[in-house]
Amino acid sequence: PSTLTALVAGAAAGIAFWPVALPTDTLKSRYQTAEDGHYNSIADVYNEVIKEDGIGGLFHGIGPAMIRSAPANAVSFLGAEVTKKVLSFI
Repeated sequence: PSTLTALVAGAAAGIAFWPVALPTDTLKSRYQTAEDGHYNSIADVYNEVIKEDGIGGLFHGIGPAMIRSAPANAVSFLGAEVTKKVLSFI
């Protein structure tokens, strides 16, 4: 693929990834940063987030995640394609 194709595909992949992954990442982060004994399980974290913030609480930080992921994934895809081309000559 062309450079532009790789960049666009990477950016699109990053944008598509975060709405799916962010809820579990939010739960994981809250669990990891809580004081010892605050939660007994991930289900406890989920119940607290939903009780305090509703379903939207699972998506706090979606804006920065999107802004960060589009260029990061675009460059990653381009790097992978360039690496494949370089290695095909070896």
